[in-house]
Amino acid sequence: MCDKLVNGTYNVNGNDDASDKKCNGTKKEIRVWCDGCYDMVHFGHANSLRQAKALGDKVIVGIHTDEEITKHKGPPVFTEEERVKMVKGIKWVDEVVLGAPYVTTLEVLDQNDCDFCVHGNDITMTAEGVDTYHLVKSANRYREVMRTAGVSTTDLVGRMLLLTRNHFRQGSAEYDIEKEGFGSQESLDRLQPVLAYYTEDNPI
Repeated sequence: MCDKLVNGTYNVNGNDDASDKKCNGTKKEIRVWCDGCYDMVHFGHANSLRQAKALGDKVIVGIHTDEEITKHKGPPVFTEEERVKMVKGIKWVDEVVLGAPYVTTLEVLDQNDCDFCVHGNDITMTAEGVDTYHLVKSANRYREVMRTAGVSTTDLVGRMLLLTRNHFRQGSAEYDIEKEGFGSQESLDRLQPVLAYYTEDNPI
């Protein structure tokens, strides 16, 4: 596996041969573009990339910079270098590109020789409330896959905020923090701004 960064692109499978753009010398390979923050990578991310891979031959993943994410959503948990490494470890990923624009453009697809963009069936917006995929949707270069239900970075952040020393409990007592001294009203009040930010209306 090659970790060399060339023009912002990590070639994960180590194949830099331009002739690889065609399969068997005649059939053009289908290159699929996926992009996002990929902060706190989990199975939901991997599953979307698995579905994207089924739509083509190669999956190229664009990752937003820390600065771009902070501008539109707030600072990420992991640095851009860490997020690149996590995505490179997903077996359905062929290349990783750091510095993908927050709004996916036709230019970024063309620069990376991608046929179309793939994203889950959840809407992502810029800080100004603009659909980040409106350009590729208008050009009919957008495909949609199913989001993994019940698994999201938002959900994981919520779980961590409510952890206690007995967080392994299941069922109705799973999030019962009041009895353990961690659930004072003052503590909960301090968490409200964080909980308000990490909602399904503003997923990571």
